[in-house]
Amino acid sequence: MREAGTARFALHWSGTVTTETQRDGRELVLRFSRPLGDVPLDRVPERLESWVDNILYGYDSVVLVLGPGVEAAVATDPAGLSVALTRSAAAPSREAQAANRAADRAAQRRLDYFRALALMEGGDVRPARTLLRDLLAQDPKDAQSTALLAQAEERLGRWRDAIMAYDTALELTPDEPSLVRGKALLLHETADRSRLDLDWQKVRGADMQRIARFSGVQELGRSTSLTWALERREVDVDSTRREDGRLEPFHGARSRLEAALVHDWPELERSALALYAAPQTLGAGYSHLWRGDESETRAGFAWSEPSFAFLEGIVDGGRRDRLFVQHENRLSDRWALSLGAGYNRYGLSGEAGLARSATLEGSLRYTLNAVGPLASVAYVLDAEYVAHREERQDANGQPYIPLPAATREVHALQLNVEDYLTDYVRYAAQLGYAYDRRGRSGPQGAISLGWEPADNLELGFRASHARSTARGTASAVNSAGLTLVWRY
Repeated sequence: MREAGTARFALHWSGTVTTETQRDGRELVLRFSRPLGDVPLDRVPERLESWVDNILYGYDSVVLVLGPGVEAAVATDPAGLSVALTRSAAAPSREAQAANRAADRAAQRRLDYFRALALMEGGDVRPARTLLRDLLAQDPKDAQSTALLAQAEERLGRWRDAIMAYDTALELTPDEPSLVRGKALLLHETADRSRLDLDWQKVRGADMQRIARFSGVQELGRSTSLTWALERREVDVDSTRREDGRLEPFHGARSRLEAALVHDWPELERSALALYAAPQTLGAGYSHLWRGDESETRAGFAWSEPSFAFLEGIVDGGRRDRLFVQHENRLSDRWALSLGAGYNRYGLSGEAGLARSATLEGSLRYTLNAVGPLASVAYVLDAEYVAHREERQDANGQPYIPLPAATREVHALQLNVEDYLTDYVRYAAQLGYAYDRRGRSGPQGAISLGWEPADNLELGFRASHARSTARGTASAVNSAGLTLVWRY
C-alpha cells in the first residue's frame, strides 16, 4: 500500500506466527514459523514501485530489496507483521549502489537455496538437484548448497556423485560432523563387500536342506560394478519324483552360479546383464531400472535361469524362463505401494515347457511409527496362476506330473518392527497370517538379529516359519540361518 511520502508492506496469517527480521544494506530479510502459502508476492515490486526494487521469496522466507534511500520500520504482532517504508534524505553513493547489487545477488542465492530445501522436504528431489547445480555453477565454493546436493544425489541413488559432493563440501568446511557422518554412512552402505549365508531349512514331512551361499559386490569403475553369487544345496529326502516318474530317495548336493554386470546411467537408470550356470543349465538375463524421486520401476527377462523353487528342480536341473515388471512407489511419508507381474515357463534338464504360469505380487505398507522402533503394518499379495502343467505316464502306465507347479493366491497381513538395541546391534521381527484362497492358511513369522563388532564386519542370525506355498503344499517350513558380511 502506498500513501503520500510513505508505503506499507504487510503479511498476516489466520493463526499465530513467529517472525524473525534482519537488515543488511538494502536487503530486509523476513523469516516466519509458517509457510507463506499462495500470497501473490510477485506483484509487490509493481505495487510498491520505487519503494521496493525486487522481492525474493521461498517457502517461509521473504527478502525485500528496498529502493535507494528507502528506510523500513518493522512492527510485528502475533498474526504477522507490517513494514512502514519512508525515504531518507541522503542519496546512495556509486559504491553503495554496487554493494546493493551484490547484496541482491547474494539474497537471490539464499532464496534459491531455501527453495531447493523446500523442494527436498516436499519430495521433489530432481528439481531441487537442478536448482542446486545452478547455484554451484554461479559459486562453486557455496558449502551449504554443496552439502545439500550430496543429500539430493544420495536420495536419487547416485551414490558415486553423492560421495564427490561430500568430498567437495568437506574441503570447504573441514571436519564438519554432519558431513563426516553422512559420507561415512554412505560409504558403509555402498562399499565393496562379500557375504556368506548358511541356512538350514526343513519342510515338514518332506526334505531337509542345508544351503550355503557366497556372494559379493565389486566396484569396477566408470559407474559399473560386478555382483556374483555361488550357492550350494545339500538335500536329504526319503522320496522324490524323478524326471522319468520313478520315486526314490535323494541324498546329494546341487550348485548354481550367478554373475552380473551392473551399470548406473546418468539419467537415474540402471542396467544389469546376468549370466547363470548350473549342472545341465546355462542361461542369461537382463533387467533395467528407472528411478523417480519417490518411485522405482524395473523390467526384464531371464532365459534358462536355474530354478530351485521345486524339489524336483533341485534334483533334476530345474530351469525357468521369465518376463517380469515391478514398480515401487512411496505414496507419502507413511504409505508405500509395490506391484509386480510376470510370466514363467518351467522346465527340467533341457525340457522347457513342463509348466507355464503368470505371477502377480504386491504390497501396501503403512508406517505406524518412524521414531524409535520402526513399526509398520502391510498387506502382501503373492499369487501364481498355473495355465499349463504337463502330465506323463511312467513305465507302469501310471500318470505323474514331472514338475508340480500349483496355483496359489496368498493374502497376508504382516506387522513389522525393527530398531537398534545398541549402536551396533539391531533386530527385526515380523508376525502375520497368510490366507491362501486356493490352499490352506496359517501363521507366519520371522526374526533376525544383526551385530557389527567392527566397521567392516557384520554378523547376523535369522529364523522363520511359513508354509511351502510355492510347491503347492501346505507343509510347514521352518528355517534358521547365519550371515557373515565383510566390507573392504
